[in-house]
Amino acid sequence: MQRRQWLKGAGAAALSFAGIPSAWANGAATAPRLLVVLLRGGMDGLAAVPPIGDANYAAIRPTIAVQNSLRLDGSFGLHPSLKHLHQLWGQEQLAVVHSTGFTYAGRSHFEGQDVMQSGMLKPYTSASGWLGRAMQVARVAGGVSISIPMPLILRGNPESSTKFPNWMPPLTPTVADSLEALWSKDGLMSPYASIIRAEAATQRQSAMNRQDFSSARSLPELGRLAGQEMSQPQGPRVGLIDFTHGFDTHASQGADQGGHADQLLKVDQLVQNFQAAMGPMWANALVVTVTEFGRTAAENGTTGTDHGVGTCCMLAGGLIGRSKVYADWRGLHKDQLFEGRDLPPTIDVAAVYAKVIERVFEVTPAAIQQQVIAHKPHAALNGLLI
Repeated sequence: MQRRQWLKGAGAAALSFAGIPSAWANGAATAPRLLVVLLRGGMDGLAAVPPIGDANYAAIRPTIAVQNSLRLDGSFGLHPSLKHLHQLWGQEQLAVVHSTGFTYAGRSHFEGQDVMQSGMLKPYTSASGWLGRAMQVARVAGGVSISIPMPLILRGNPESSTKFPNWMPPLTPTVADSLEALWSKDGLMSPYASIIRAEAATQRQSAMNRQDFSSARSLPELGRLAGQEMSQPQGPRVGLIDFTHGFDTHASQGADQGGHADQLLKVDQLVQNFQAAMGPMWANALVVTVTEFGRTAAENGTTGTDHGVGTCCMLAGGLIGRSKVYADWRGLHKDQLFEGRDLPPTIDVAAVYAKVIERVFEVTPAAIQQQVIAHKPHAALNGLLI
């Protein structure tokens, strides 16, 4: 089997697909679907899911504490920009893992984004990503990646290659014939002639002009496109939306409204559009967020937050066990913070992704621990997925 990965959009966000089954793959139509959303910049977990039951929250965030959160339980609320996620909470289809993160504490965007994709706590030590390794271990399709370059998180299959769609006219059949003839006796190039011919035919059927390409860049639109493709019986099992910037809120972060709230609204709309496009397949789908680190617990002198460690991870879909905030919460007093400043990652977020891999790809916990992503299991995660 081969893996194809498609990408739409450029600039602020990008959409990729992987795990596209062959037409004869058994069980492809009913296999679980996974959409991973990379939130680069360091999403503030204390803004997305404010700890309304912690007396220190308002004290350390005098101007950026969320005031009108949507209640989840007695301890936590949801940012008012996340209205659709709050509806999913009422339908037992939203889970939040709080005070979580990779145990990497270097607070560097470059290193942190490598860690969140590779799953290795030491940056730049792996050429593959935890999601790509999971698909390889599960023997879920490999093949062609339509992005330049393929996102690290999806790398892991040695047969994968890359390509990139654009608004320019596709090759004509005449040019494809010429390439095939030119490369026919070249052992290195000849295998690519048929790939190029097939892709040119696909592009001619779904030509994209400049305007179409530009409109596809928004996060909500990418959510809709992901759902349209992944809901098909022979559609991709894995989608990746890479939100390339927006959460690095060092200044003027805002509270109920503002820069961070605007980014959360896009995430909420993404999930809403994805669910609508998935239709009945939503019952067998899972959306999970990934970010490199959280923000400082206290606001800084420019009413923003700086690079931190702990944050929250949000999961939505029909595969959620029940709506719940899973947390080993220590509190926001300075003595309880990591190095006196950051929310501590009391739950290893790699253990969350291990649960996702086990459920979606049916990989054993031992294989995940040894071959995909090393992690520290936590009893608080029991019942996370069904």
